[in-house]
Amino acid sequence: MNDRPGDNPYRPGAALAPPVLAGRARELNHYRAALRSAPGIPANVRLTGLRGVGKTVLLQQMESLAVQEGWLASRCQVEPRHNDDRHLAALVQDLAREARSKLSRLTRLQSAVQSVGTTAVGAMRGGWHDVALSLAGPQAPTRGSEVAQALFEAAAQAVRSGRRGYMLMLDEAQVVRDGPEGGDRHPLSMLVAAVNVLQEQGVPVGLTLSGLPNLRSNLLKARTYAERMFRGDDIGGLTRGQAVEALVRPLEGSGVTVAPDMLDAVLDTIEGYPYFVQVWGAELWDAAHLAQMQHWTRALLDAVEPDIYRRLDLDFYDARVDALRPAEQDLLSAAAACPYPPLRTADLRAVVGKSGAHVNVLLGGLVEQGILFRTRRGEFLYAAPKFHAYLARRAAGRRYPA
Repeated sequence: MNDRPGDNPYRPGAALAPPVLAGRARELNHYRAALRSAPGIPANVRLTGLRGVGKTVLLQQMESLAVQEGWLASRCQVEPRHNDDRHLAALVQDLAREARSKLSRLTRLQSAVQSVGTTAVGAMRGGWHDVALSLAGPQAPTRGSEVAQALFEAAAQAVRSGRRGYMLMLDEAQVVRDGPEGGDRHPLSMLVAAVNVLQEQGVPVGLTLSGLPNLRSNLLKARTYAERMFRGDDIGGLTRGQAVEALVRPLEGSGVTVAPDMLDAVLDTIEGYPYFVQVWGAELWDAAHLAQMQHWTRALLDAVEPDIYRRLDLDFYDARVDALRPAEQDLLSAAAACPYPPLRTADLRAVVGKSGAHVNVLLGGLVEQGILFRTRRGEFLYAAPKFHAYLARRAAGRRYPA
């Protein structure tokens, strides 16, 4: 598998495609089916999962699949600054405009496209004026017509150029959520309503959203029909066999062998999380390479694990906690002493000695910043795997297990 035996074959990092994408065939097959069923069945997909399960890498693969299936696609990671109507509308308009511009450049190089597009454009009923009439009522919030028009024009140009339609793909979509009832900030409602109206008119536009588990509840709060709009895939850890494939196959052609007891110990620790596969693999590779070891043993793992946990703490956990307000950090320090899973509001109140209202406000802030997500009233889970163990290390002043 490793074409250059001296190079580390693992890819720990944000949005880096691993050398072996194990265990995601089901999700990709679901996505292919959704693309091929549109526009009769709208191609809307929601991906949710913890940090470190490979959602962004999977979204990259889905973008490639959409292009292969004949769609014009735009993929972007949304940021907290996009969490209002104006900024989200501007982002969607920019993405649609860039996609149309790229498509125009491509079509100028393809002399046969015009004849194909003339036939394909009949798949869209009417023009923008007909769709705009559907947006005239309260169904579309402020700026919704601007978003709908940008998506409509991208889909229309895609069809004229022989494509099946236009797919908008947004990563970290949990940061976009509606404000309080009666306020003037409803970006998620705006986006969902615009896409829904277009799809009701037969416009071949699709929406793929990827994010933390609270994306699902955000959608439901934004529009009661949102859950029925999307095909949902909850992305979890790899099975043991898939984790073996992801860890061992990159070593093919390198001459490296792995002791069974070391492999079992790694699999027990990483619990199937793809990012952890890459971190453990990369650190083991570097340590073995320095020691000129071709056989990975349990002794090697024991020697390198402190470095692995230091790397995890620095690269994966610390930055998330350090960016929080002191009161939120203090609450997480207290949470390290609570039973888990789940993290219960009642347990936290008992540890910190503060009022329920104060604890709830802090928990709400941690949910908004992607540290926690709510599973039921008064109960939460961490959005990053093994985060509770990290908090215990941090509270004890350790950067790796004793």
